[in-house]
Amino acid sequence: MRALPILVCALVLAGPAAAETVQELQAQLDAQVRINELLKQRIRTLEGEAQAVAVAAPPAIAAPAPARAADDPDEARALERALVREGIAVLPPGSYEIAPGIGWTHSASGSDTYSASLDGRMGLQGGWMIGAGIPFLKRDTSLGGNSGPGDVSVSVWKEIWAQDGTRPSLVANLRYRAPTGKDFTETDIPLGSGFHRLRGGLSMSKSIDPVAFYGGLSYTRTFARTVYGRTDLRYGDALGGNVGTSLAVTPEISLSTGVGVSFNQELEVDGVKVPGSDSTVASVNLGAGILLNKDLFLNISGVFGVTDESPDFGLGVSLPMRF
Repeated sequence: MRALPILVCALVLAGPAAAETVQELQAQLDAQVRINELLKQRIRTLEGEAQAVAVAAPPAIAAPAPARAADDPDEARALERALVREGIAVLPPGSYEIAPGIGWTHSASGSDTYSASLDGRMGLQGGWMIGAGIPFLKRDTSLGGNSGPGDVSVSVWKEIWAQDGTRPSLVANLRYRAPTGKDFTETDIPLGSGFHRLRGGLSMSKSIDPVAFYGGLSYTRTFARTVYGRTDLRYGDALGGNVGTSLAVTPEISLSTGVGVSFNQELEVDGVKVPGSDSTVASVNLGAGILLNKDLFLNISGVFGVTDESPDFGLGVSLPMRF
């Protein structure tokens, strides 16, 4: 019986310690639950921050494609179209281009000339290209006005050689202009020159991506004619030249600037040159080309005269369509 009191005393003494251990374990468990909740909340916060960064950040930028050759038509299509319009490059064989256009020029004398034109070109085998142009003019001057067709032209181009390495391309051209517009013998406000003219020239161009440099020389021969039944009259021949550059801002947009000059010899009457009748026509030319789609090209040009014989300024818009 003496063992029972001892056991009871032991249980009494051990009871508080056991209860304290259980409470501690419960407290640790509660603490661990709270820690787990905090960890879960932190994970959710981090996931939300990661999603916000993914939305705000720009997409990954792919490595740039290797640069293409400067004469690649897919890379500089607007530039190639602009060079074709300038007659510095030829159309591919089997390609056709029709270009309606409008224009306006103003001279210091107070005359304004408005034009509507249509020209077509066709690329042939062997680097050949042929074309023709028909203008319609409306001219207003201090003496009155006149309107009607101007001088029709027919042209041919031949690519002598294409650009190859450091060698620039070379294109020859020949243009015949017929006196189809009313001239000074028919009206006080002429719309045509009244003379048959033949112009030959050479153009060179060199592309260094994304820029093309070009230049050319031309010679125009004006053929004599008899006017008023007795006088042989001939405008003097003309030597011309131009230099310029075109920039491919993007494959669809090109900008160009250049300078052109023409030295015109004296007028001849019955084989005698008229002193002081020679002239120098020089201008600064600006242009912009926009490739609207693979077949449609918008060409905008401006010209500013820099000599007394040159028109003061002019604007032109054409819309070459390729087939």
